[in-house]
Amino acid sequence: MTTPLRDLDLPERSGCLLLGDDTGVAYLDGAEELVHAIVSQAGDLGSLSDELHHAGRTWAEQYHMDRGRANVLRALALPPEASVLEIGAGCGAITRYLGEVVAAVDAVEPVEARARVAAQRVRDLPSARVFVGGLEDVPEEPAYDLALSIGVLEYVGSGSRDDGPYLDFLTALRRRLRPGGALVLAIENQLGVKYLAGAPEDHSGRPWDGPEGYPHGSPARTFARKPLEALLRAAGFEVARTLGCFPDYKITRVVLADELVDRHPGLVTALPSFPSPDWGSSVERVADEARMWEQLVNAGLAGEAVNSFLVIATNGEPGVTPWPTGRLASYFSTDRAARWCTAAEVLPDRISKSPMLPQGGDPVSVRGYDEQVHRGAPLLSLLSDEPWRVEELLVLWRDLLAARAADLGPAIWDLVPHNVVVTEEGPRAIDLEWQVEGADPIAVEQRGLLLTADHLARTGWSGAGERTSVRDLASWLGVLLGYAPTYVDEAAEREARFQAARICGGSTGAGLRREQDYLRAAWHTRLTELVAG
Repeated sequence: MTTPLRDLDLPERSGCLLLGDDTGVAYLDGAEELVHAIVSQAGDLGSLSDELHHAGRTWAEQYHMDRGRANVLRALALPPEASVLEIGAGCGAITRYLGEVVAAVDAVEPVEARARVAAQRVRDLPSARVFVGGLEDVPEEPAYDLALSIGVLEYVGSGSRDDGPYLDFLTALRRRLRPGGALVLAIENQLGVKYLAGAPEDHSGRPWDGPEGYPHGSPARTFARKPLEALLRAAGFEVARTLGCFPDYKITRVVLADELVDRHPGLVTALPSFPSPDWGSSVERVADEARMWEQLVNAGLAGEAVNSFLVIATNGEPGVTPWPTGRLASYFSTDRAARWCTAAEVLPDRISKSPMLPQGGDPVSVRGYDEQVHRGAPLLSLLSDEPWRVEELLVLWRDLLAARAADLGPAIWDLVPHNVVVTEEGPRAIDLEWQVEGADPIAVEQRGLLLTADHLARTGWSGAGERTSVRDLASWLGVLLGYAPTYVDEAAEREARFQAARICGGSTGAGLRREQDYLRAAWHTRLTELVAG
């Protein structure tokens, strides 16, 4: 496929096409040289690559290579025939995914040190081209079906409080879209619950900087929902969808539509995982983000307080709107081996989950499913909020486990308290994705007790009493179901083996043994940690 940008006669350097000599942008995070070396030598360049995903050690390296970077776009149904303009391609994590799913992507990046990494990342994809330059260098012709601005708008005004630079940028993007084309824009929310709970602002590193309106200045400026939508309309766009991302747009786990609040309010609080990570600096939070989010949801303010926005805005008339009709949410599990990564969508009456890659005949695997959405209270929430019912609730779970063992087979491995909802009709198993051949109901009971103790200890559970470590709490929970306290060590060993296989993809040899040793030591540390205050 040809585009006006591809038709230009441009010099090439380091695999990139040069639109100009100097873009005036010099931002680097210090990881570019190492990431370039890793990507240049990689055998698997794919957007799900285990090789690249596990190579990142620092946050900057993870940002460029973590497979979760593309989740913000995996939540959409991008037309395979589309031509896409990506502004601010960085080191190509999203460019790679685009090149795998659309007909043509022109990726524009102002910093050559980053653009050359992106060019290496897509070196085997004829659909992708990487250009060094800025939006102003792209021919002003309506040539693209989609334009992408992922983590870019906040920087174009260098933190200016004047809307002018941001409006100019959005207007320039719209002029390069075909009639009916769409802009896909992702940006942090100035009033996101993470920031309201006291997390440092991602750009300035100062707590409450965004909610206070950046009183000390900042290298970037984010927006609240209504001002962001107003800015898009002023640039000539029609806002088709404003979606919420958790923990943010960078490494997204969940994308939520407004309708989810009305249809399944329990999922709005259950799907995000809290506290949201601090990618740069870290400070002690003064408020509980999870509890704050629940109150915002109950007050009808969820759409205003999501951590990041994913906005779909059309070029003045109905056209490409890649959020599927009827979808209420998308969520992903990509913090594991590629062969076991999953994608799920919430529909009005059900949840559908599937592996991203075909499953083989391994002893450990993930299963696809299509199940009803159950209205009720998560068992873990009941344990947290009503500690006096702990024995009753654990027995309720154990009885469910016994009743479902025969029909679930290998999937019984995942029937732990984390995956139980208590409805008016009784307890229901949900989200049983993991399958382990030969799973023993007793081993699953012990696994569930261990994971529950770990969760409750980390939330400062009031029912812990004098028990001062995860081990003490797990031992006590086990006694309630008739287990000797010594079960904890055996359960921890099994969990370490399972988690090692989950992360390594079921491989054998030294890599798996190293991961087992690491997780064995990690679980030993967890068992001896004090209950949170």
